[in-house]
Amino acid sequence: MNTLLSYVPFVIILVAMIVIHEFGHFIVAKILGFAVETFSVGFGPRLLGFRYGETDYRISAIPLGGYVKFRGENLEMIQGKSEGSIDEFLAQPKWKRLLVAAAGPVFNIVTAILIPTAAIMIGYQEDITLSQKIVVGTVKQGSAAEQAGLKTGDRILSYFNTKYPTWDEFLDDVRIRPNEPIPLQVERSGQTLSLIMTPQTEKMSSGEPLGVAGIEPALKDVGVGGVERGSPAANAGLNAGDKIVRINGAPITALSEFRKALNDSKGQEVGLTVARGQQTLEIKASPKKDKDTEDYRLGFRIQNTTLVKADSLAAALAYGWQFNVRILKLTGIVFKQIFAGKRSAGQAFQGPIGIAEQTSETFRIAGWSGVISLMGLLSLNLGIVNLLPIPVLDGGVIMLILIEGLLGLVGLSLTMNMRERFQQVGFVMVLLLMAFVIGNDILRKFTRPSLSEPPPATQPAR
Repeated sequence: MNTLLSYVPFVIILVAMIVIHEFGHFIVAKILGFAVETFSVGFGPRLLGFRYGETDYRISAIPLGGYVKFRGENLEMIQGKSEGSIDEFLAQPKWKRLLVAAAGPVFNIVTAILIPTAAIMIGYQEDITLSQKIVVGTVKQGSAAEQAGLKTGDRILSYFNTKYPTWDEFLDDVRIRPNEPIPLQVERSGQTLSLIMTPQTEKMSSGEPLGVAGIEPALKDVGVGGVERGSPAANAGLNAGDKIVRINGAPITALSEFRKALNDSKGQEVGLTVARGQQTLEIKASPKKDKDTEDYRLGFRIQNTTLVKADSLAAALAYGWQFNVRILKLTGIVFKQIFAGKRSAGQAFQGPIGIAEQTSETFRIAGWSGVISLMGLLSLNLGIVNLLPIPVLDGGVIMLILIEGLLGLVGLSLTMNMRERFQQVGFVMVLLLMAFVIGNDILRKFTRPSLSEPPPATQPAR
């Protein structure tokens, strides 16, 4: 893909998130009777736009955000330009200003909830093991799981406060807890055991540490997707939809074991027991060595996915909510690690350059569905960050309104000079933050070869 064109998805989702955020402020302000002078995508000088009614809709030169400008905001009042109109921002009741300030982040959070909600309403293909309860299929030699005492066939009943976790939940937690002990309750042969597993650390190409357990889901079969023409699989008569249940007479327990059996064959004929509908077939095939990977393959795409779809709008909304709650919990764990000195802020945070590269890579691997999913995560982050009580951000505006209300209870008021100083401090803080994340992006770009690839939606060919 052309280098510049590869960043088109990032530009599209960036503009979408800005428009959604600012539209939240705009529409609530209009409903509540505020005068809106400017709706801008971007900051700085106006590039193009149009005026409709009292509002100038524009695209501005610096595409790192946007803003909605209300008549009678702080700086105008300080400069003595207030017209005394009832539709000016500071002339409105505090509860109205509070709703307008909160509307932008709320719209982003709602968008983050609606994206997975829509996805599960439409239905999507997911690795069949991700939503299953944890049964260990294989334990890698020397791994954290082996050191903890986990064995093939173990069922993980709980870890921390999560009972009966799925593979998806567990692996997400493991990834963000490198070198952090995880207490496990495990069922083995009818007995419950208490184990402690400390995930080993692997470095992503971005430099961020990644926790690894060294276990795989238990499988009963390997599904056959597309079969390559002229491949050993095609010559042996394998068809899409077949399920391989045994290899050389041994049952399939994990995907890695199936791959190991192919590699151990060194190209010699292997026996496959295949389930095809109601039939059970015995097929023989000779794996062929792949020139790029040096692995032995049969020449078919592994298809261990299932359709995930909600049966009602209520179930879909519950899924969208729970998905985002889980993301917030994981984010909270990362922040705790940063404050505890267990994780570098430079590794955890990405600025616009890093996000643009991540979006480009996601589009290359997962297409628009992956980009839209990423947009949901970014929209959630944008909403939460904007609610932080930092001057200039929406959370800072909300904090000012609350302080103004508290002072009013004791007969005091928030002076324009105090408002101006508050905004100036916030502006400096935001500039420093932007300098940090952009500088961090540049440093990471020149010290790391590439971004780590997210996992593909379906298994690669074998």
